[in-house]
Amino acid sequence: MGRNKSYSIFHDPGTGILFASFKYVGFDFAGDMERMRENPKVREWWAMTDGFQESLVPGAKNSESGDPAWWQELEEVFYTP
Repeated sequence: MGRNKSYSIFHDPGTGILFASFKYVGFDFAGDMERMRENPKVREWWAMTDGFQESLVPGAKNSESGDPAWWQELEEVFYTP
């Protein structure tokens, strides 16, 4: 995750939902995400943690499959540095 900065995970105890946020600072998001997907340590982490999660993306099976994506991407609607 070398091109992801300011990575945070938030938890909403009312719904049990985890919300992650990061800033991407590269030029090839899709390629960098594919390289991350190919990293053996990342895949090991996904195998350990997917069972504790429920994806909000219809049809998502796990982090590893990638199609459809396990994590829902959201549009940024406000940012102030």
